[in-house]
Amino acid sequence: MTLPGELRKLASIVKGEWCLNYDACPVAPGLVVNIDGYSERESRLPWMSLADWGWKAVIAAASDVAASGGKPLSIFYSVGVRSFRESFEVAEGVAAAADWIGVRVAKSDANRGGEAWIDVAVIGGTARAVPRSGAEPGDVVVQAGYVGPGAVAKEVLSSVIPLEEVPESVLAATRRPLPPVRLGPFIAGCSATAASDNSDGWGFTLSLIADASRVAIDLDTVLVDPGSAKVMEAHGIDPETGGLASWEDYSIAVTASEDSAECLLEACKRLSIPCSIVGRVERGRGVFLRGRQIEIGGWKSL
Repeated sequence: MTLPGELRKLASIVKGEWCLNYDACPVAPGLVVNIDGYSERESRLPWMSLADWGWKAVIAAASDVAASGGKPLSIFYSVGVRSFRESFEVAEGVAAAADWIGVRVAKSDANRGGEAWIDVAVIGGTARAVPRSGAEPGDVVVQAGYVGPGAVAKEVLSSVIPLEEVPESVLAATRRPLPPVRLGPFIAGCSATAASDNSDGWGFTLSLIADASRVAIDLDTVLVDPGSAKVMEAHGIDPETGGLASWEDYSIAVTASEDSAECLLEACKRLSIPCSIVGRVERGRGVFLRGRQIEIGGWKSL
């Protein structure tokens, strides 16, 4: 697992310190940009089509824009594949994700290679770029969107949970996640102090905010997708523990004052997004679940 301190060292090497504390980089007044890249071997689950893979790559990049308070405006992508047919399959998923978000693909690029890969950049508009580093003691923590499908996927890959025992609703959430992308403008408009999306593990996401803000986060609960929770319980896995390590769910952690949190919860209600206040920001360092410090786990990013 890449820890926050190691991320800072990496950012200093590539001269990217000024964007380190944002999911999407504020490049100009009113604009944020994010880029994500994936290799097929490391990111395409066995039950995903190439179209699903293209969908997920777009959603991942757009989710970071939303977490930084942005509304996606344009999508750009470059893909490396083994044939023209594969490029069309990926394009199908990219286009479908763009339609779901409500934006257009502005430009694309296709390349031939031995192993498939994809890079997706999303430009977003925002009234105020929201960092990871603004959480303050006394803020509450809002979880927007469920976690859990990523944890189930991990256990399937580890042969702990048989694939045939996973409900289609959970598999669909891993193939084509539907994260709270439309919440982005409200994260900015409701005066959130910090935010980050769940790409690499829910506990890890919270630790990014806690580390950047130099605070502690103490959770009361974890919102776990009911279908995922049922599968985990059937195999002796505590859903909260699994949820904390669950990756690529693209739920969003938001910190805000209690009044601002009510603004966010009302927005979630209007957008039919599962949201709840799940904890508080306190003085100290680290991430805790009901007072017990958690071990940061999730996807092994490097």
